[in-house]
This record gives sequence, C-alpha cells and structure tokens, in this order.
Amino acid sequence: MTIRSLLSVSSLLLFIGITSVQCDSNDDNDNTSDPTTATVYATGREGYKAKYWKNGNAVSLGTGSGSSDSNGMAIVGDDVHNVGYEMNPDGRYVAKYWKNGVATYLTDGSRDAYANDIFINGTDVYIAGQEMKPGETTYAAKYWKNGIAVDLADEAQNVIATGIAVVGNDVYVIGERRMQNWLTPVTCYWKNGQISDLSDRTTTADAQDITVSGSDVYMMWSVVYNSSGQLQTRYSKNLATPTLIQDGTPYAGGTAIAVKGNDVYVAGTGILPNSQSLVSKYWKNGSPVILGSDDSAALSLDISGDDIYVGGYQAVPGGGSEAVYWKNGKAQQITSGTGSGMIRQIFVNQK
Repeated sequence: MTIRSLLSVSSLLLFIGITSVQCDSNDDNDNTSDPTTATVYATGREGYKAKYWKNGNAVSLGTGSGSSDSNGMAIVGDDVHNVGYEMNPDGRYVAKYWKNGVATYLTDGSRDAYANDIFINGTDVYIAGQEMKPGETTYAAKYWKNGIAVDLADEAQNVIATGIAVVGNDVYVIGERRMQNWLTPVTCYWKNGQISDLSDRTTTADAQDITVSGSDVYMMWSVVYNSSGQLQTRYSKNLATPTLIQDGTPYAGGTAIAVKGNDVYVAGTGILPNSQSLVSKYWKNGSPVILGSDDSAALSLDISGDDIYVGGYQAVPGGGSEAVYWKNGKAQQITSGTGSGMIRQIFVNQK
C-alpha cells in the first residue's frame, strides 16, 4: 500500500480518509445479524468518481468532469450522509458534503480543500478535513459543525484532520501535523481544540481513525517505523497507554477501528507469514485474519451482530482495482475492476 504522509500530496489524495467515523457505525451493536434484513452501505469511488452503494446498487455523487472521492459516510434513519471532495473547473479540490446525494459545498473552491470524515450527534453534523492556507501550499486542519468552519489552531506548517467523534460536549479530532523544520509528520489529536501528539518524529505518521463505544473513545494510528517503509499500528482506549499490534510479522498497517463489547477490531494491510506480499487483513484484539490476495487493502470495517464486514479494494490483472467488501472473510465484489474502485467506508444497517 502507498504510504500516506504530508510529504506526498498524491498519496494523501489516494488514501486519505479511511478513517471514517459515524455516530452509529462503529458503536456497540447487540442486534442479532439476519442476512434477510441487513442493508449494506459502502462509499468510495469508481473511475475516480465519488459514489456510494446500497446493497451493491451505485449512486453517483461526483457530477462534474473533474475527479472526486467520498471519504466518509454516516447513516441516520433513511438518510445517507457522505463527505469527500470534487475538483472544480479551475482545477481545485472543493470539500463537499452530500445528504441523500444532494451536494453542499463546504469551501468556496478558491483553495484546495478536503472533507475526510463525518460524525452526526443528534441534529448536529460534524465534518473533519483541511483547507490550503491562503497564499501557501500547506494545509490547515479544521472541522465544520453544521457547515460552519472551526479552525484547529496549531503552529505547525502543515496539518490535516482525518477523523472526528463527539462524546457529550467533547469534540475529538485525530490527524497529523508537521513543523517546517521536520522531515516527517507526527500523529496528533485535538480535544475541544487542545492539541496533543500521539507519535513522535522517530516515526512517520501514516493513517488514523477514531470511534466511540458508549462513552469510551478509541483512537488508532499507524506509522512508518523503519527505512524499509514498513508500518506498525497502535490503538488506545480513552487515551490510556497504547496497545501495539504484534502479529509475528514486521508489517501491520491499520486504517480503521471498530469496537464490539470488549473486542477491538482494526482493519488494514499486512503481509503473509514468511512473505512480503501485501494483503488485506483485520486484527481482532491483535490476532490477524487474512482477507484478500496480493495487492489488496482493507480500509474500513463495521460489526453487525455476529458478522464482520470489511471494505476495501483488490487489485486486478492489467491495472486498476475493484471495490470489494468481505463478510466474515468472504469477498463480495461491487465494481467490475475496469476503473479504480475502492470502498473507503462500510456501514451495515439492520432492520
């Protein structure tokens, strides 16, 4: 998987926002799974156009001629909320929010901006992202509450916000930042606007995610930890001492976290034992489960009853990728693979 960092904007555009948190998707859910009543929502892109799928049926979000992507999703009742970005006719990326396919512009299009994650708390809609600073080529992190921007103040040169969650009156945002004299970014979080670091400059920030279970806040972050570009992943409950995923391999690249009762699930990319092939995986309390074949990646997951749904992509021969989700390890392909398809967020609704 391409390493996502603030040093590479192209990698940022390709792999951002995997993180993805909604008010319902990763919370504890004690419903018993029934395949006849499960509705599977997924969001991401196909052919560099933002889409979401409901039980495999596609709904286009990106409508312009430029590229677009949907990075996050929340389902509330019958309403489908998506966030992402779309290139405007001037060649700049506009942060966007879609409700049931109807777009709202979060930024005016004068500077590149991206919406990466969404969390809905009652009637309030929170969206995390970043916008390029005026006259510069670096980003300032922010979130939007009901469309009104809230700047996440930081002295760093380049800052992005990749995930957001709300517990009571507290707003948590996770992301990464890099000072001008730093070679690599570090993982950070904000609680009600106050910033703290989760990693240091001995590693390079890669991916982050945040979720809530009841009143508990779980954060996950992966970092590049050696000169070979390999990843390691940690997660923390309520900012306690982080747990390092150790599955006997030197590569464990987490992208998303979900919690069910006392079990913590992390989706991502790892390697096969005694191999260097990158494959999609998830870890349950640190124990790995292999999902796809070579050149696949898991970007999100949702736990519904006893079923585990993991969304991502699988590379296809000749180039391109197909958007895929795995239900209890069995792959369900939802795009043809002729375009660059991927699922960035998956959500399962039981009725």
